[in-house]
Amino acid sequence: MALLSKPADTGCAQLLRTADVLDQTGITHQVLYRYITIGLIEPARTLETGLRFFHPRVVLTIQTIQSLTRAGGYSLRDLKEIFFKDDRVRKKLVGDSTST
Repeated sequence: MALLSKPADTGCAQLLRTADVLDQTGITHQVLYRYITIGLIEPARTLETGLRFFHPRVVLTIQTIQSLTRAGGYSLRDLKEIFFKDDRVRKKLVGDSTST
């Protein structure tokens, strides 16, 4: 797992870069953007330059989304309705750093 090694530069210690998420999950930029747009995942931090960083748990969330859409036959909108309707569940799945 490629984690940032220079937290002083970005304030994103222990967060994955977009490229790391793509490498670990095998999805494309377009798929990642769609998941973000629909609200299935969200970046833990976005810099002013637009560079996004993700909590490592987002990899498992993406893998779960892929499994449910492929094997379970669920649409992305179904998944959002089922699993992300409750804000507490969404925060745990997407790795919201403000949750306790």
